[in-house]
Amino acid sequence: MADLKKTGLTLEERAFETAKALLEKYQYPNDLTLEENANLDESYTILITLLYTEELIEEEQLAILSIIDEMKLLDGNR
Repeated sequence: MADLKKTGLTLEERAFETAKALLEKYQYPNDLTLEENANLDESYTILITLLYTEELIEEEQLAILSIIDEMKLLDGNR
């Protein structure tokens, strides 16, 4: 999984790309789907679900945690 934080993508774009990549790799039994126009909350929900339901490798876990941390920072600045 590429380090999306260094690509200049926004948080929303990184969350979407990470969720999309993980959904392609892990076929969740409840058929989670991610639409191309998904917002940050939809991507976040999928990332959290995968974090708690799949045995992700460390790199995947860290990618999700990085997004969560950045979201917390944004929420703290509101």
